[in-house]
Amino acid sequence: MYYSIKHIKVFMSIALVAFLSFYVASCGTIGETTSAKPTPTPRQPTATPVPANTLLYESNWSLGLDHWHASPGWKILGKNLQTEPMDNLSLTIPYQPKVSNYAVEARLQIVHVASNGGKVLISADRQPNKDGYRAGILNLLQTNVRPNGSHPQVQAYIDPSGSMDRGSFETMDYEPGTQWHIFRVEVSGSRASLLIDDRSISDALSIKTDTLSDGPIRITGSKVILRLSSVRVTTL
Repeated sequence: MYYSIKHIKVFMSIALVAFLSFYVASCGTIGETTSAKPTPTPRQPTATPVPANTLLYESNWSLGLDHWHASPGWKILGKNLQTEPMDNLSLTIPYQPKVSNYAVEARLQIVHVASNGGKVLISADRQPNKDGYRAGILNLLQTNVRPNGSHPQVQAYIDPSGSMDRGSFETMDYEPGTQWHIFRVEVSGSRASLLIDDRSISDALSIKTDTLSDGPIRITGSKVILRLSSVRVTTL
């Protein structure tokens, strides 16, 4: 069959258009396939648990009390702190733990009780959705005479008291004397526990919040000469 040059050009044009159409369609399909691949979800970093008994904070009074928000009545005596026998003594630890389970430990000596009704407490203020706690010794007596069998008492309790599980509340008679003691408050979830010289003394449990306050944490006192050699915060 005879084809003129004109017919050949027409056929070539048709073939080129068909090839270009197929190529464009193929490129579009490849692009759609590529974009349709799911984007991998990046892994969220997991928090590394802090080992128990990790030291988070330790007192150092060599630079003074500027950061401790100490009430009147506190002074540095050698390597220790000591108070005047005043009411409403307060010392705020310049650190707040970032963990829910922690311990506050104070090595202390009650040098003198100025009048009956003295006290020494470790406490944390309540926060939104977190109850506070108080733990220590109450009703310190001036002399060794114990009318009607009264004694100082050690206990832990929740602040506010209306949040406390009454079944968990414990109190105990305790004579601190004038020797050194280690008062330790362990905070675990909704429970605050008081230990003195590694002896478990008292527990208090909140029925309102799952975790207790992480501070500000304070050491408070009243009507006593109190001596502190160290304050430590550790993990549980």
